[in-house]
Amino acid sequence: MDTNLNNIIPITDLRRRFGEITENLAEIEGIILTKGGQPFAILKAVPSAKKKILVKAKGAWKGTRLDKDDLWKEVFKRKSRTNLTI
Repeated sequence: MDTNLNNIIPITDLRRRFGEITENLAEIEGIILTKGGQPFAILKAVPSAKKKILVKAKGAWKGTRLDKDDLWKEVFKRKSRTNLTI
């Protein structure tokens, strides 16, 4: 989980701004809630919500130059370290 300060909030802020805070919850790893300044709980989106985002983004590259299988074969091709010239 990211321990980014944006992902750590007091539980009182969650109560006050629930809609704003949880709007993009499925796009992040989770939010650490604090109570009395100490970590209290972790708020995460259910896996099905994360899956919806992945399915929606699945076709984002369709029709662009990134949609070419040859490009990705080249990107993921393993390079041999023994043939490196320095």
